[in-house]
Amino acid sequence: MPHFLAIVLFFCGIALAQTTLFGGSASMLSGEQSLPSRSATVLQPAYSEVQVDSTYVLGPGDFLDIMLENKYLTVQIYPDGSVAIEECGAVNVGGKTMAEARQLILDLVGKRYKREYCFVQLSSLKRFRVTIMGAVNQIGQQTVEAQTRLSYFIRQVGGTLSNANTEDIWILRGKDTIHVDFHKLSVEGDFNADPMLEQGDKIFVPFNDVGEVVTLIFPHIRTTVPYKEGRSLQEYYNLSGVERTQNYGYKAICIKDPDAEPRWEPLSEMGKVFPAKNAEVEFHLNQRFVYVGGAVGRLGQFDYNPSWHALDYIAAAGVNPITGTWDQVRVWRGNKPQSITVKVAEDPILPGDFIEVPKNHYESFKDFVLFLASLLTVVSSAFIIYASYNNNNK
Repeated sequence: MPHFLAIVLFFCGIALAQTTLFGGSASMLSGEQSLPSRSATVLQPAYSEVQVDSTYVLGPGDFLDIMLENKYLTVQIYPDGSVAIEECGAVNVGGKTMAEARQLILDLVGKRYKREYCFVQLSSLKRFRVTIMGAVNQIGQQTVEAQTRLSYFIRQVGGTLSNANTEDIWILRGKDTIHVDFHKLSVEGDFNADPMLEQGDKIFVPFNDVGEVVTLIFPHIRTTVPYKEGRSLQEYYNLSGVERTQNYGYKAICIKDPDAEPRWEPLSEMGKVFPAKNAEVEFHLNQRFVYVGGAVGRLGQFDYNPSWHALDYIAAAGVNPITGTWDQVRVWRGNKPQSITVKVAEDPILPGDFIEVPKNHYESFKDFVLFLASLLTVVSSAFIIYASYNNNNK
């Protein structure tokens, strides 16, 4: 008999342990009511990841949180657009807004539960794949979340290449093609031109036509922008996207139009400069200088100013009373400097030029006479010394 009671108590203890571990009886013994477990369809955290637009359309992959009196479920919208609710049935919410879906679900569960104690909210947004090709750093299929806009997605793929045509990005959506001016969006802040991506979208970023571009050359990058008649250098600079990089403090701009001499322009005049087709524009960091020498008050180097002519540099150096006529002014130019005659008030001066301001003819003649007089003095002195030496030796 004692052995029989011991065996009975042993099996009762096993049953009590199983109930405590797996059935939640421990909470019942303490007088607490256990919380209902979630549905077996729970696959994502039950919280809204982003603020959802009121026009957001539900579809496969979205998750909904549903409260039914004292029950709390998280359900997924299936590929056919339906959701299944335990003990209530299924309802199709695909293609519906959140408000419309909430109404349909509450009508369904209201047959079993008190409608005033039921609630529906969006838990987690669907994810899908979008394909992007063309002038971007990463091509191929990319996973995005719903309500992802084009500008954010392009940043996700590492941005566009330097030779991308950002004024006409294509979004192929079904049988339609949406053209987006990404430059206008990113530079001018046209947020209405930033569409949300949809499942199945294919994005193409065109390359610039190599034959009709303006090339911008910076110390850290070389980029091209499509040529357009009447477009200013400031617009080309904005289109290149370098205004979003570090400000390197450009000091000078050199424009090289095809079949034309290089010309220099000040930064302040970028809005009034119109490069030719296939022109190259170089932005320089180092300050450029022009050198002035000859009959001026101050010799040396002067900061290069694209709007100045030889007359301006000579005036800055200080005209000397012994300066010669303007037609005598010469400029030495090139790696192997060659002398050229310039019109001091009209012809352009380039960085590195040496402006030679000669003395007038009278001063030059006077210097020549003084040189001859000095030379004759030296020769006569040498002759007198020589004659005296010969006389002493006789």
